[in-house]
Amino acid sequence: MNSQTLNCVMIALESAPVTPLREALSSSFLFELVQWQKQYPDEIALLRMLCMTGPDLLVIDFSDMQKALRIVTIVQQQFSHIEILAVCEENISALSTLLRAGVRDYVTPASTFEDITNTLKSRAEKLFKRPETVKVGGDIVTFLPAKPGSGASTIAANATFAASRIPGKRTLLADFDRNSGVQSFLFKLRSDHTLRDALNSVQEMDGDMWARIRSTVGDIDILPADLDSTTPLDGNRANRLLQFFRRAYDLTCIDLSGQLDSTAIEALLESKRVYIICTQELACQHLLLRKVERLRRAGLDKQMRLIVNRFLPKHVVTPDRISDLVGLPVELSIANNYEAANCFVENGSLIKADTNLGRSYKKLAEIMLDTRIEIPKTKHTFLEYIAQPFFRSGTESA
Repeated sequence: MNSQTLNCVMIALESAPVTPLREALSSSFLFELVQWQKQYPDEIALLRMLCMTGPDLLVIDFSDMQKALRIVTIVQQQFSHIEILAVCEENISALSTLLRAGVRDYVTPASTFEDITNTLKSRAEKLFKRPETVKVGGDIVTFLPAKPGSGASTIAANATFAASRIPGKRTLLADFDRNSGVQSFLFKLRSDHTLRDALNSVQEMDGDMWARIRSTVGDIDILPADLDSTTPLDGNRANRLLQFFRRAYDLTCIDLSGQLDSTAIEALLESKRVYIICTQELACQHLLLRKVERLRRAGLDKQMRLIVNRFLPKHVVTPDRISDLVGLPVELSIANNYEAANCFVENGSLIKADTNLGRSYKKLAEIMLDTRIEIPKTKHTFLEYIAQPFFRSGTESA
């Protein structure tokens, strides 16, 4: 059996009889329950959740048959590789409805732990045998500075450019930093169209219109910022634009200013990864902690990763200490070569690929283009282990 752990998401009302199923999932070495959605989401929330969590198995409570069937239809149309397991009563009406909807697997409130375990084992075997699937829609990655001047824009530009050089990958860099618009400077752009034009035209956006709005440098498409941070933008339009990006590109990298306005929040919520750029300065650590706590309140804990920029190996503030401080993993440390980086920025150019900095950006690009985003596993305490229910050894081995 494959040693990989499969991701499971459950959509079930809090009152639903899913306790035996949760116990089977928690004791299974095959599945990790990464999210329990305790209400039926609308289409936008459902698509966002599935993009973020990347489930292999979706458990749906059929207490409300109509809402559950609507979710099944959306999943089958947009994420056909996801296996669906229904929780429903075992009667002719319910099972006939499941069959017509194309759902073949189910458990009931009366199912035993052993029955559920065998069902999960069967689903896992099928999932491990499936052919590699093509992703539905591209990934969105955001870059957010913990403190102004941390280097988020420079990292976003160079990592996106490195990603664009990987064959067969359509890559976009969207500048949402309306305070500075560094990307236009780094790529020497003199564009007549900006983020605001894209948002104003998003209702009618198609390939021809987008070709007129975007800028192109080599193999990378760029959407410059409009440099008007005093005028608010519409979050709903931003969401529609982000969905267009997802359909048009394998990878969309978004450079954020650090101000969490409605447009930035939409970008963060749509992100597969949120990279927070920090340095080893104490002031930066203070602001980092506050920013992480705010993003946690927005439900972005699983998406956040740290990048330590201008890293000094002998500094007392190590990446491990930064990680322990905020409770987030450090994805990458980028060595301190401020003089070289500043020279490139002053000349309005990107870091050369054959330098140490260039190789760091290439590594980040390869991480961003990975087809599977690992969700950090929760570390269980000793008390949580001894609080688990005990089962007969024969049942455990089923």
